[in-house]
Amino acid sequence: MFKMSIKTKIFITFLLLVGIVSLSLLFSQYYFSEKLAIESTHKTFSNISKNISEHLRKEAVNIRNILNAKSKHKEILETITFDPMHPSLQGLIQVLQIKGNLHAVYFAHSNGSFYEVIDMGNRPVLFQTLKAPDTTRWTIITIIDNIQQNAFLNEKFELISKRSFSKKYDPRMRPWYTEAVHSNEIINTLPYFFSNSHQMGISYAKEVKGKGVVLAVDYTMEQLNHILALQRSDNVVEVFIVDNSGNKFASSAFNDQKDFKSYMHNREKQRLDKTLMEAVASKKIDKIIKYSKEDRHYFVRLNALLNAEGYVGIKVDADKLFKVYRDNISYSFLIALLLLLLAIPIIYISTNSIVRPVRALILENNKIKERKFSEVNTIETNIKELQELSRSLSTMSHSIQIHERSQEELLNSIIKLIAEAIDEKSPYTGKHCERVPQIAKMLLDAVNDSGSEAFKDFSLNKKDELREFEIGSWLHDCGKVTTPEYVVDKSTKLETIYNRIHEIRMRFEVLWRDVQIEYLKKDISLHECNEKQKQLSEDFEFIANMNIGGEFMDEEKQERIRAIAKMQWQRHFDDTLGLGELEALRYQTEKNGSLPVTENLLSDKPEHIIIRKNFNYKEYEKEGFKLEVPENLYNYGEIYNLCIEKGTLTKEERYKINEHVIMSIKMLEKIPFPSNLSKIPEYAGTHHETLIGTGYPKQLTKSELSIPSRIMAIADIFEALTASDRPYKKAKTLSESIQIMSFMVKEQHIDKDLFELFLTSGIYKIYAKQHLKTEQIDEVIIDNYV
Repeated sequence: MFKMSIKTKIFITFLLLVGIVSLSLLFSQYYFSEKLAIESTHKTFSNISKNISEHLRKEAVNIRNILNAKSKHKEILETITFDPMHPSLQGLIQVLQIKGNLHAVYFAHSNGSFYEVIDMGNRPVLFQTLKAPDTTRWTIITIIDNIQQNAFLNEKFELISKRSFSKKYDPRMRPWYTEAVHSNEIINTLPYFFSNSHQMGISYAKEVKGKGVVLAVDYTMEQLNHILALQRSDNVVEVFIVDNSGNKFASSAFNDQKDFKSYMHNREKQRLDKTLMEAVASKKIDKIIKYSKEDRHYFVRLNALLNAEGYVGIKVDADKLFKVYRDNISYSFLIALLLLLLAIPIIYISTNSIVRPVRALILENNKIKERKFSEVNTIETNIKELQELSRSLSTMSHSIQIHERSQEELLNSIIKLIAEAIDEKSPYTGKHCERVPQIAKMLLDAVNDSGSEAFKDFSLNKKDELREFEIGSWLHDCGKVTTPEYVVDKSTKLETIYNRIHEIRMRFEVLWRDVQIEYLKKDISLHECNEKQKQLSEDFEFIANMNIGGEFMDEEKQERIRAIAKMQWQRHFDDTLGLGELEALRYQTEKNGSLPVTENLLSDKPEHIIIRKNFNYKEYEKEGFKLEVPENLYNYGEIYNLCIEKGTLTKEERYKINEHVIMSIKMLEKIPFPSNLSKIPEYAGTHHETLIGTGYPKQLTKSELSIPSRIMAIADIFEALTASDRPYKKAKTLSESIQIMSFMVKEQHIDKDLFELFLTSGIYKIYAKQHLKTEQIDEVIIDNYV
């Protein structure tokens, strides 16, 4: 069988197809696009030039008529004061209302006083510049003797507010004033920045004959840009106005998008390109100018303005123009579509021979993704590369299968090694990490096999899911590697690294000898000596008994400890000597004075406090942990520890032990488990939660705890209750353990349905036979609990 490479097969097929279609499209699109684009450009230039010229002529005529008419009104001759309601106000507002595209109307007297009305309209920039209230419709600006007042009126001409400030401004020095008083006609300025509004525009002005009063209106570039933008059909065309020096001061591209102040500061950037500057200089108008810039091509036409002070320019991006026409010429696409339709059978026949084996390869690849390695088969195809790829997939799947098994075995060994290390770390842990997974697995199997209504929607029996649960159960106490052994093993209240009762006994010995010395020195009688020593024996025996710990310590016993603590003895040696570096940091230096020092028999000293450092409480809360964190890391105070009400652990030590769950979660979340093992931190970190949010470390509730998480809680509790290898407690019988767990069900600490299944399935019996001592196994009447 002849076999062709996939590269050759695809290349020959698509080369013929793309060549035919591409040549046809390029020829037809180029021909029609260029022809239509050139014709359209000529029409566009003529229409836009005519519209702009006519508009500017009408604008100039209208503005001049308004100025001629309003300059005859005597109200503008009235004295300008800081009263915004000048007699001319209504007439000036009428001008702005009649001519809606004007920015402002104003007048100045020969004494330098100035009065202006600004149409605010819907112009956010003006509101921001003038700091006008939101309801402002008209802004009245009055300037007298370098004091400016801004008055803000609403739609009904009611005063909203006023604001005054110093401003050096003399209207008689402004271009619109100086030109108007020296002309008999209405003048218009070149574009400039308006002092009050920071807008750029043109002013039209006229002097009231012989009075030194000049009336003016402002026409902003913003409005002119808008007019220019209306002439622009799309982003292919730019309409602009330039002066005789080639400076562009209005453009359809600026409309509502340009900061004109920034534009003026970068005026050089707005100058015309060199080719167009030469056209302006040579007055090359009413002709199509073709030029290129940065690999782009343009058509430009210049027309003179009516006042001969500038030019209207129309610029077309020829590249974009041709593209638009090419993209929209249906005839070319009809040809292309026809060619494609004719090519479809060829494409289908050619590609089908490629696609069929590729699809088969995809199916085989999916088997690898689903880790069904033994089901991967080699496909048969006449494409050489695909045949080789299929064989490679088959070989690879076998290699992956072998590698995955070895990795699983390695991970299992490491996990069990960690669990065994935790179990061996302390006799107080026993074989807990080894036994909990056994109980959890038996209960999970019972749930999967159960026909109970409570578990009808639950299923966890896939290989990956079972492995995920198994690893979570093996590592549920991995955080205990961070728990100090002396905290886990603390069997008496005063125990740290060692039992400090020996220190206290030695102090009693000192006091005993002090009594003997007093007797030998004849300071006390033999009877008094015996009584004191008897009291010392009783007090020490009491302290020693309190050191053992118990279920409850009442206030009376605590008070006795505090009373005994106040007994004093003398220390003759410096207690800051012979300390390690860290321990020395906690000790204060000797107080003023010399040894010996009188001290209380028992005390809570500053050096007994181990400060909690660098703890990020915000991060702790962010991670969802709600277990209350004691202020200090440890408190070794003698009175503090001896007064522990229940057991032998302080609240700091109890937190340290409970913290193992937090550490388990943090440690496991840092491990980049694959997606099929992502729930391991959840299964390992929820075995101390309850169904009512009273557990730790996150105080989750039943709705937040999955069934596997609830299974872990039962397995952890049952193992701890029945364990017989813990030195700190007597092993409980089977019936005692079940009864305690039934109380926990009533208190909603563990799941009722799972507990009943635990009993009815006989898991407790199976486990008892394997791990409990004979004397622990007694009869359990499960009818009392289900």
